[in-house]
Parts: sequence; structure tokens; C-alpha cells
Amino acid sequence: MQGNSSLFRRFRTAPGVYVASVGIAAILFIGDLLIPRGATPAIGYCAIPVLAGNARRREFLLAITIACSVLTGAGYFFEPAGAMAWMSIFDRIMILGVLWLTYWLVWRRIELLAAVTGQARILEETKRELERSNAELDSFASVIAHDLRGPLNTIGLLSRLLGDRRPPNSPDDSADLAANIQNEILSLSTLIQSLLNYGRVGGGEVHLADCDCGAVLDLVRHRLKSQLEENHAQVTNDSLPTLPADPALMQELFQNLIENSIKYRGAEPPRIHVSAVQSADMSRFFVRDNGIGIKPTDFQRIFQPFRQSRADSRSGIGLGLATCKRIVERHGGHIEVQSTYGKGTTFSFTIPMPMTKAIAAVQRPELSAVES
Repeated sequence: MQGNSSLFRRFRTAPGVYVASVGIAAILFIGDLLIPRGATPAIGYCAIPVLAGNARRREFLLAITIACSVLTGAGYFFEPAGAMAWMSIFDRIMILGVLWLTYWLVWRRIELLAAVTGQARILEETKRELERSNAELDSFASVIAHDLRGPLNTIGLLSRLLGDRRPPNSPDDSADLAANIQNEILSLSTLIQSLLNYGRVGGGEVHLADCDCGAVLDLVRHRLKSQLEENHAQVTNDSLPTLPADPALMQELFQNLIENSIKYRGAEPPRIHVSAVQSADMSRFFVRDNGIGIKPTDFQRIFQPFRQSRADSRSGIGLGLATCKRIVERHGGHIEVQSTYGKGTTFSFTIPMPMTKAIAAVQRPELSAVES
């Protein structure tokens, strides 16, 4: 029983189907040549398309059906005499009709199976995506609850201290408490703004246009001018291409990467260089810095939302690089990182060229501002 099962599985593979179909057709034709008219085995040809359908190759299914049709006709001229000729002709016409009906039904079945398989694959991918989104929402809820609670508790505590009766000679203490309240409110405002950016970048459509990446980078420099001057940072670039992309998202992408490099600077003033290499089907961008670098164990972790990845934990909620990843993916590209810990980091990402409608239609939530 186990041997028969193994044999059946072997004939369900494409090479096995080919051999079995041809072999059965040959056996039936030999039988047709030996058996007199009126008892033709040619009806057995109708089973061959059913067997051939297991290979799921339309060209083979069509070829074997045509071959069986030819053998059915040839059998009439070579079979031994028996019943009247018109009866044999009628039988073989009926066999041909059933044979081609079987071919059509088998091919329709193959098409439906392919469609069902495709839908099952899409459903499985959707299921995995929902599971990932649910896990992310759980993380989102816990992080937001924690990060919002901290500043609010601090503001409440400082407000109570200000409300207490204090000696008249303590204006400095009151000023310090008021300054701390302002800092906590600023922190809370930054958190809320980051969350708003996260939702904005992840939702809506990708509006493709001829995006001049050099001009986009100049705009980012202008927006970050005060931050660059404060940190004595320099942002240089080679010639950057013009490509089909969403200018607003590309601006967000460059800004996040540059702010990330400034935030995680080393002892030297930040030096950030942006370059690009073009090929026939994509543009690859590189953003290099001389910052503190990233440990290899953090290479994947840094692109996950709400993850503080650097060794020296700094302020932020960990949405900046997750935002970059989603922007690149919404353009159909891929982002990765190379880094020598303590010496600097290079982020590289690809933007397909040209952009296809299928990629442009990708609508995936989840991004945000910088890890600030």
C-alpha cells in the first residue's frame, strides 16, 4: 500500500505525468489496432487529459489532446474489420467530442485552481499583515500610554509644588519649576507631533511626480538650518537624480535620515554626505555620516517602530527609521544599513525606476518623523 502511494505521488509530478500520459496513449493505440471494430478502446483517451492536467501545463495538455485525437482517427483506418464502418465512425466522432470536452473542463479546473491558490496566498499574506499590525498596535498602545503618562505625571507634580505655600524669597525655585513644566509640555507636544506625522506618512496615496532629489535635499537643508548651525553639522551631496516619486515623502525621508545622523553624532561635528547611483531599473541612494555607529545586532531592530536602537539611549519614541523604511517600501524599494560601531553609519535605499502602477498603489500605514 505504501509502495502504491509512493508510485502515485511520483506520477503526480510533471515528468511522471508526461511519461504516464504518453505511455497510456501508446498502450490504448496498440489495443485499438488489435481489437476489431465495435469494441474500440479509444474511449480511454478521454482519461488522458485528466491525468495530463496534473502537470498544470496548458501546452502539454493541448498537445496530448491533439495527439489523442489523431490516434483516434488513425485507429479507424488500421483497426481490424468488425462492426459496420458507419458505426465505428460515429463512435469515434463521439469519442472526439468527449475528448475535447474533457480538455476544456480540465483546463478550466486548472485555471480555477490557480485562481484559488492565488487568493489563498493573498489571504495568507493579509493574515500575516494583520497579525503584524495587531502586534504593532499593541506595542503602540503600551508605548503611548507610558510616554504620555510620564510627562503628564511630571507636569502634575510640578504644578502641585507650585501650588504649595513657599517662602517669599524663593523666586528661583518657582522659575525652575515653571521651566521644567515648559520642558515637559514641549516633550509631550513633540511626541504628539511625531505620532501625527507617523499616521500622515503611512496613510493616503503616493502622489508620483518628477521628483528632483537635489532640490528636495536643498529644501531639507533650509528647514534644518538652525539645527545644522547649532550642531556645526555639514550636509554635502553629489549630483542626485530626478525620478518618479512623491516629493513630500522623499523630503520626509531625507529629513529623518539627516536628523537621525545629527542626533547620534560622535565627538566630531556631524558630517553627512548624500549620493546616488543609477541603473536601468532603479536609483540607489546612500546617506553616510560620521556618527557613533550602530552595533550589528541592531541592524534589523532599528527599523522597527518604537525601538530605541542605539547603545546610548537618547530621547525619542523610535519612529524615525521606521518612517524611513515605510516611505521606501511605499515606493517599492528597500532600505538597509551598514555601520562600523564608533565610526559612522551608511543608510542605503532604492527607488525603482521607472515606477509601476502596482507599486504606486501600495497603501501601507505606519511611519513618522525623526527619532527625536
